Formats: sequence, C-alpha cells, structure tokens
Amino acid sequence: MKVNIEENDLVFDHEKVEKSKENFEKLKLVGALCNNTPVQLTEEKNKLLGDPIEVALIKLANTGGASAEAFQTQYPRVAEIPFNSTIKIMGTLHKSPEGNFVAAKGSVEHLLEKCTKVQAGASVRESNENEMNTVLATSEKMAAQGLRVLAFAYKEAAELDKDNFLNDLVYLGMIGFLDPPRLDIKDAIASCRKAGIKIVMITGDHPMTALNIAKKTGLVDETEQHVITGKDLPAMDSLTDDWKKKILDTAVFARTTPEQKLDIAAIYQKDGSIVAMTGDGVNDAPALKKADVGIAMGLRGTQVAKETASIVLKDDSFASIVEAIAHGRAIFQNIQKFVIYLVSCNLSEIFMVTALGFFAPASTLLPLQILFLNMVTDVFPALALGLGKGDKTVMEQLPKDPKAAIVANKDWIAIGFYAVAITSAVVMAVIYCKKNITADDQVTNNVAFITLSFAQLFHVFNMSSAHSKLWVNDITKNKFVWLALLICTGLLVLVYMVPQMRLVLNLAVLPSKVWIVSVIASLLPLVLIQIYKRIQERWKPSQKR
Repeated sequence: MKVNIEENDLVFDHEKVEKSKENFEKLKLVGALCNNTPVQLTEEKNKLLGDPIEVALIKLANTGGASAEAFQTQYPRVAEIPFNSTIKIMGTLHKSPEGNFVAAKGSVEHLLEKCTKVQAGASVRESNENEMNTVLATSEKMAAQGLRVLAFAYKEAAELDKDNFLNDLVYLGMIGFLDPPRLDIKDAIASCRKAGIKIVMITGDHPMTALNIAKKTGLVDETEQHVITGKDLPAMDSLTDDWKKKILDTAVFARTTPEQKLDIAAIYQKDGSIVAMTGDGVNDAPALKKADVGIAMGLRGTQVAKETASIVLKDDSFASIVEAIAHGRAIFQNIQKFVIYLVSCNLSEIFMVTALGFFAPASTLLPLQILFLNMVTDVFPALALGLGKGDKTVMEQLPKDPKAAIVANKDWIAIGFYAVAITSAVVMAVIYCKKNITADDQVTNNVAFITLSFAQLFHVFNMSSAHSKLWVNDITKNKFVWLALLICTGLLVLVYMVPQMRLVLNLAVLPSKVWIVSVIASLLPLVLIQIYKRIQERWKPSQKR
C-alpha cells in the first residue's frame, strides 16, 4: 500500500487502499499515535504547526470521519522511544482497551528488522524473507521518485516493558511523503554558487531520495549519481587523504548519523573552510555547536537545537540564509566604506594643513573650522554609508578571508590617493584665488574651508564600487546619503548666513567668483578619483590574465 502526501494534501492510491482497508485504518491510528505534533489548529494561521511529515500524518488520521485527537484520547501515551539517527525509529507505548498498544514508524530497512509479522487485510501472519525483500525493493523505487519513505508497524499485548517494546512488531505498510523543494531554493543555491559558497547536503534520508532532491534543487546536475552513505564513511581517526578529498568533492551524503555530520564539518574546517551547519533535532546540537555558524529551524526545530545555534530561522527557509549572507556582506562593505571615507577625509585635512603651511601659511584652516568639518561634513555622510543596502553584485564576489584586515593594502593606497586628490584641489583653489581674485588671507582661508567642505561631501560618491555605474549605484540609491548631504549643505549655508556663526568660524561675505572657484575645485577630486577607479577596474582583468 502506498499513500503519497503532497504538501500536506492527501493523494491516495484508492484501488490499493480499498484492497487493504484494515491496514489503512490501522496505519492512520499508528500515524496519529506515533506523533508529537499538537493536533489543535493555531488560531492566527488556522493550520497545524510542526514537522511537515507529522503534520501530514495528523491530516491523514483526520480523513474518512476519523480524528487524530480522538485516537490520542482513546490511546493515552505511556512511554516513548524518540527517533534518533542511529536506530532511525520512533516508538510510542499506549494504554488501549485490550491492554497495551505499540505504534512505531521509521526507515523501512530499520523498522523491518523489528518486524516478525505482517498485517494482511484483517489477519496477521508471519513475515518471510521474500516478502520483506519486496517491501525493500518497493521502498527503493519510491525513494528514486524523490519520496521520503516511512514504514509503519504496531503491536498489541497485555504486558510490555516500558523501556524495551520495539520488538516482534507487525508490519503495516509504507507512506511516501513528497516534500517538494520550495520554489526559491534553486535560485538560492545558484546565488550561493556565484558567491563562492559550496552547499553540501547531509541527510538521514535514503540515498535515492537525497539525490533526487539534490537534482531538483540544482545542487547537482542531472547526470550526477555519486552519493556517499553513512555506512560507507570510515571512522574519523582512520580517514586517508584520498577519503578526505573524496568527502570534500562530494555534495550529497545520505543515511548519515549526527556523529558523521560532526565529522564532515570538522573535515571542512581543517581544510580551511568556514562552516555553517543547519539542523533541527536534539541530535544535531553537537554539529551546530561545532560549526562556525550553527543555524536552527525556528518552526520545527527543537529547543535544544535553537539554544545551541547561533542563528534561528523563523521561516525554516534556506533562501533566508542566503539573504542573511547577502546582508552580512553588505554590512561588511558598509564598514569598509565608512572607514575608507572617514580616514581619507581626515588624512586630506592633515595633508592640506601641511601643504598650505608651505604655500600659503596665512590661509590654513583654524582649529574651529577643522572641528566643524570633523563634526559635520565628515560624520553625517559616513553614518549614511553605514546604512546602505550594499552593492547589487555583493553575492557575485568571492568570500573574504576571515583573517584579512577590513582595510586591505590596496585600500590604503586608494585612501592615500583620495587624500592627495582632495588636498591638491584645495591648494590649487587657494593659489588660484590668491593670484587671480584676491590675496586677502581671510578670503583665501574661506576658499580652503569651503572647497574642502564640498570636496568631502562630493567624496561620498567615490565610495561606490568601481564596476558600478557612475550615476546609478548603491550610493546614489541610498536615501540616507542624500539626506546627509542635505543636512550638511544646510548647516554650511546656516553658518554662512548667520553673522554670529560667521564670526566664530572666521567666515567673510564672499564674492560670487570665489564661490564658483571653490565649487569647481571641490568637484575636481570626484572627477579624478572616478577616472582612477575606472582605470584600476580595467587594469584588474588584464592583470588576472
């Protein structure tokens, strides 16, 4: 008998169900009893919450006028042997009108080892080897179709040991669960591949089921047939270099134990990889703890898994992990931009004061003017950079070395160039003003102040990636950047328009020529730096070749 359950909607092979109705009804009973999903619907979403397979079994039990809640009331639970990746069976002991009732479910091959009898319609008879081999062959075919296959069995007895009741069971049948991958999983895996992230499936499922899912999600191509099973994996202390390479080259592991999951994570870590591990069960806790980033399922994960993990997924979606990675990379980019912007601005102030000390000592900035720049034109744009959403190509870049500095050597070279470009523009504006407009020290000082102020504001646009478009990029799309520029410009206008503030910052009422020179000069670093970045970006591919 086979019952496919697709996305918790029941799809029966009606002909086979009619031929073995007694099996089917008893299977509904076992599915409801050997189950830890609450049978009540949630008020806010009007649906059952829990493991999808157990939810499907509750829905199955509620068909044909039956009720999972009534089953559980009629057969109160006395004891439970929880499912684990070693025995791969879950069993529950219940009080029944006849005495005791055992309900069991698990992997076909493991549960059959516990069965000595078979339910055949209304009768129970001894099992035989040929019959069990046929069951196994059928489960293999179902697994090859991508179904997650569980076998079900039961036992009735007057007296039973509460600690050892999973023996001499009566085999009932199998259910194939079709749990199709989410629609966004394929794109998420493709994004990971572009980002230099390797995805590995480590599951307790049947090898054929695991391979089928891997193909549907794009984890492996359609011609791939290679799967490593738990029974094939050598012990960690006896792994050869060839085996380690084989493990690192394999994308699908099936019928694995929690200990093997832990070992695989350790192998990747020793190879220099940063490992993120997902899990939802109690047995997954050691692997979640061992991984650099443990990720637990929020909907169907156990409390132990959630407490052990670094991250808990509220929607149990792999795509959410990819979004988190993209968000993390964007934050890292923002920190880089924040640091590069502030350091280059401050360095330009140092260079400018030093340069003017040689070329125009009387025009150099006053302490209060430098303080104003540091508190206004530096801070607001830098804060805006920290709130950006990141470059759209953030998931097309290779992972960063965790040991690498936030600001790399090439970034320090760029910072130096940025500072020199800004300094040069200010010095040229001052010298031009001195020679062509006025030699008044206050005016030339104001030229230096205004040119540097606007040059630093325009400099925020230099923080975009070199490969992005000049006018449309993550900086120009950042509304906080425009807000910061508006605030800074408003404050500059305010201090210039209010006489008392002008006096504090040693500002004079300037002729229009001076403003034109200052604004044009402040745009020069933006132009120079954009040319520099474009040349640098074009040079990089030729350097790789």
